[in-house]
Amino acid sequence: MTEPPAPTLAAEAEAFHLAFFHHPPPAEVVERYIAANLHCLGESALDPTSSAVVRRHLDPEAVELVLRLRGPSRLTQKIQILFYLAEVRSENYGFFASQGESLPAALLALIASVLRSAWKFLKGHYLVRRYRLV
Repeated sequence: MTEPPAPTLAAEAEAFHLAFFHHPPPAEVVERYIAANLHCLGESALDPTSSAVVRRHLDPEAVELVLRLRGPSRLTQKIQILFYLAEVRSENYGFFASQGESLPAALLALIASVLRSAWKFLKGHYLVRRYRLV
């Protein structure tokens, strides 16, 4: 069984955007993601870890959390690029800014986020070991 070809930067942008924002990215974001990766990362823009995450349909948030705690990673840089491009778009506003929650709702959201982060860490640790991403 042969390994599928490495995903392109466009496929990477689409997969990461869909994972974080739950909708496909606009063409402009994909174009700028490609340009930013080539400008900022140069020859290492197509890195094996990011390609494996996309190719195997892994959870990029979980994998990135574990890799970030181990030190600087290309995946973290790629996700930061995507967030810089996505945070200025009106359809993503709710992912980056509070929209007037009450204190009890905010506290519940905070507790849920802590639990979700713990789950993502365990999942990411498993994925990194299972697929030998480091």
